[in-house]
Amino acid sequence: MNDNKEFNSRFAQNLGCTHFLIGNQRWHIRELLNIQSILLCNAPSLKEGILWWSKYLSLFDRMLYVESKIDNGFLSLTFRTHGNLSLPTFVYSSTQNLLVQLQRFNTFQYSWMQTKAHHFPQLRNEFGSGLKIHFDLREVNVEGDPEQNMFELARQVFVMLQKQGMEKEDLSCRLKKHIRDHLNSPLRLADLAKSLGVSARTLQRRLQDKQLNFSTLIENEKKAVALRLLADTDLNSSSIAAQLGYDDASNFHRAFRKWYPFTPQHYRELCINNRTLQKSNPIRLHYATWNTHIEQNKQGKVWLEVDNIAFEKSVSVECLDRDGVWRHYPAFFEYFLSRGTELWSTANLPVAGPLRFKLHYEINGDKFVNDNHQHNYVVHDGILIGHPLIVVPTMIIVHEARGFRMVIELVCKRAYIDKIECIIDHHDGCVIAMDKTRENSQYVFWSLSTYLESLPKRCFFRLHSLDKQQLFCDNYQNGYIFTPPK
Repeated sequence: MNDNKEFNSRFAQNLGCTHFLIGNQRWHIRELLNIQSILLCNAPSLKEGILWWSKYLSLFDRMLYVESKIDNGFLSLTFRTHGNLSLPTFVYSSTQNLLVQLQRFNTFQYSWMQTKAHHFPQLRNEFGSGLKIHFDLREVNVEGDPEQNMFELARQVFVMLQKQGMEKEDLSCRLKKHIRDHLNSPLRLADLAKSLGVSARTLQRRLQDKQLNFSTLIENEKKAVALRLLADTDLNSSSIAAQLGYDDASNFHRAFRKWYPFTPQHYRELCINNRTLQKSNPIRLHYATWNTHIEQNKQGKVWLEVDNIAFEKSVSVECLDRDGVWRHYPAFFEYFLSRGTELWSTANLPVAGPLRFKLHYEINGDKFVNDNHQHNYVVHDGILIGHPLIVVPTMIIVHEARGFRMVIELVCKRAYIDKIECIIDHHDGCVIAMDKTRENSQYVFWSLSTYLESLPKRCFFRLHSLDKQQLFCDNYQNGYIFTPPK
């Protein structure tokens, strides 16, 4: 078994994670490396053990492959990557660890490693993007009796893992777990970095690479825990505030009102009265955006309609990432759209373009996947509208002179709409005509920019078709709510 804690730690640092998600199971690096060690140490022959060990390494990076050659008792292994990319760092540390493990076989192997070890570091540059090592199998024999049953079991596990999607439990997952475990105490980036075994500067750089913000991660976890405690417990506001690290209930109340357009007590009442029966399709696309204007910072975002069957649910969006791997990104509750329906959204998604994704919903042990009838959702033209007739991606209020400047952008799925009016605050309130700005084969974009003397709270839209029909869009009777300017 591979019980080298120092190597396991270094291997995890090279990979950037300590766990992999395989199916619904969470595997520690140590468990995966133990299987590799069993393949090496319990194979019928050393040659077979080394070959299985080297094949296993490709599980950690599917771009990696190994070429093997046997000639007159010599075994040569060459590690390469598809596309001739640079070898992952873990390949070098892993092959060094392999030589250490081979010491167990006999004294000659130890002698061989001692005399050849000084050549090993040079192999990095000698073969460019590849790494080549040689073994003299004529001089090395396995000591003891290999456990054939253990080898067969490990080989079957390896074959199973080859067929499974293995996702790294990435940095954001590790951060969120640490944050959840320490919400009731002050959270500092330096302390978090220490718990992850990296420097604060390295952690800050990794956060920036993934376009993550430490303060936003903390706030998102506080929001998620607050919603769960309000929905599933009878704890009062003071107790919830203490669990979230707030000094008193009033600070928690102010934070909650900054997050949502209702009070904690109102949310608790809505949770009790707003359940719905399970449907065949309890998760639907509201809309998604994909920013294609900034070449170096392309990112998307997805909004979802989720049936409120029960509070404890996991909602995520599975996206095709830049390296060709499908990864899950969590979604977060925003507000109630209607009785039994909630609006959730992801953070910005720095993934591959065009944005390709599936919707995932897990609740009470049941799993639902909405993959657009096996075609996946794809955002080509900046925006993709799902269930609603219109979406409003931009609603901005800013101070101007003694009043306010209101800017709205609306996207409509129907091309035969001739006119759209924005109604401020009430059906009989201020009515402003919108301008058609651009259109494509699927959507028409409308916008307005106007000055108001008083601060608006919400708006509605009235659509006029070419045949003089009218449609009133009220966002599930809630209207479209403005966020007050700071």
